[in-house]
Amino acid sequence: MRKNKVKLFPITSLMVCILIFLIKSTIVKASSVNNYHQDQVELQAKSAIAIDLNSGQVLYAKNANKKLPVASMSKLITIYLTLDAINNKKLSWNQKVKPTKQIVKISNDPEYSGVPLQMNHAYTIRQLYEATLIQSANGPAMLLGQAISGSQQAFVKKMRKQLASWNIGGATQLLTANGLPNYTLGEERFKNKSKDAENTLSASDMAIIISHLLKKYPQVLNTTKVAKSSFVDGKIITPMQNWNWMLKGLSQYDHNYPVDGLKTGTTDAAGACFASTMKKNGRRLVTVVMGAQHASGDDPSRFIQTKKLLKYIFDNYSSKKIKQGYSFASVRRVKVIDGKEKSAPVYVKESAVVWLPKKQQLSNLKVKFSKNAIHAPQINGKTVERFYLINMPVLNSNKDIAIQATVHQDIKQANFWVRIWNRIFHQQQKLSEKANSSVTTAQKAKKFRPYQDPKDLVKAGTWNKKSENKEQPDLTKVKDLWIRVSLKGNRTYIMSGKKPIYTMLSTGGGYHKNKSDTPTGTYHIQHERGEDFYNQKLKEGAKYYVSWKDHGVYLFHSVPTKSDGTINKEETRKLGKSPGSHGCIRLSIPDSKWVAKTVPAGTKIVIKDN
Repeated sequence: MRKNKVKLFPITSLMVCILIFLIKSTIVKASSVNNYHQDQVELQAKSAIAIDLNSGQVLYAKNANKKLPVASMSKLITIYLTLDAINNKKLSWNQKVKPTKQIVKISNDPEYSGVPLQMNHAYTIRQLYEATLIQSANGPAMLLGQAISGSQQAFVKKMRKQLASWNIGGATQLLTANGLPNYTLGEERFKNKSKDAENTLSASDMAIIISHLLKKYPQVLNTTKVAKSSFVDGKIITPMQNWNWMLKGLSQYDHNYPVDGLKTGTTDAAGACFASTMKKNGRRLVTVVMGAQHASGDDPSRFIQTKKLLKYIFDNYSSKKIKQGYSFASVRRVKVIDGKEKSAPVYVKESAVVWLPKKQQLSNLKVKFSKNAIHAPQINGKTVERFYLINMPVLNSNKDIAIQATVHQDIKQANFWVRIWNRIFHQQQKLSEKANSSVTTAQKAKKFRPYQDPKDLVKAGTWNKKSENKEQPDLTKVKDLWIRVSLKGNRTYIMSGKKPIYTMLSTGGGYHKNKSDTPTGTYHIQHERGEDFYNQKLKEGAKYYVSWKDHGVYLFHSVPTKSDGTINKEETRKLGKSPGSHGCIRLSIPDSKWVAKTVPAGTKIVIKDN
């Protein structure tokens, strides 16, 4: 299952598995595509992404699913929850709140950006909101969380829950409302995490957060575009200057890139981060740059890299409108089941805007229809499935850009006897095809295995025992260690040079048009690993995982688990017998535990169909 998980680190993974789970495309687009046109820009940053806010179309991605420290960009989650609380009348703009000793301590620490708060002073929610967005003030962000949830830990848990509802998980980690390290919470710090641990998210995670924020609360831009302001606390007036230097009136302003938001972030671990947004040709773009150089407080690297990314988009893309009623050349008609006519023309139901390479025309777009056929009857003007624009990935989706399809005339059903005959004919066809298949699934799988099964191998479907009835080898002592996976053979082999020394039942990705959801090729074990994860949306998780691709997206893990942690017995039947995961490689519980806990990072993985 690719994962997207639960546990804080788990969350990510499960998410991915899950997400991947959910997904099937280049990351295969778990939370979205990981790399897309990354070679087109020499971007000096660890990760980045650029999207169209309205459609979610991904225009560029570099390591977009890699989990990294995000520093003060975390505050956008705090701002979303603040606006949510106001919208739900749990807070009001003029409501006053008082800081705790720890909040006062952080707000007055000269090492952190912020405005100083005083003990026993009361501040309005509006003051705190503006200070958080304009000055990136850490104490006010903490006080907003305190006002919403009563404590820092309770608020962080609310942040985590909000991200889970948006399918953001995996190696994701949230510990503070403002992006500072765990220890800044004082007595409220999370004891199960190191004191220096920080919030970690991916560029695509940040793009998802920003999408939700701007779509639900676009008024946030009225504040994020403010270059300078003041924080008034009685007779104390603290000047505030926005850390987004691309705003008009600040040092990195460029009229070619009229940015009106959104948020910076800086720590030693995160480097320089920046999420920007602006309008181009009536479309709102969002970019996220993470891990840019931060040589000093005056270093403008993150803004330079953002401009470079925006320039690439403007130089190479143009937005084009696909009008209502448009007919794609590659999908003019689709098959009709039980209809008087065997096929029908299909059209774009509602106008849509897409970004295309400047030389590309709508007429040569590669498009596929979401189904092989539509069923009669259909009514003129109603939605009949979707068109997918190939190789146009969408944020947080396993599909490319989708556009609703419709018909321009009523499609009537054939008469009763014709429909009955068609169904009988198709059923007989299926039975005939099944009867002609003389080779069983097990026989087919055996044909694809590169090595003969050992005599002590347990039977397929055994999920609660080791695959071989012998002691598992000590992987730290195996010479020329590598791992070989046979997807169609449903086996995973621990190799010592050219010899398999331990064979495991496994289940890889399901096949679609003879292509597995599990990518084939040579990979290496990565550092992300853990004991369990769970994806809330997919209602599925797993135990004992270790990543081998895209840092928490593709994993070795156990057979799937349910929300209560129990094994999904229906899925265990596939183990060692047939493909069926969403991209990850499933193993038995003992095998997955052994691999996750002992296989060294860097171990080579070779995955083939046979």
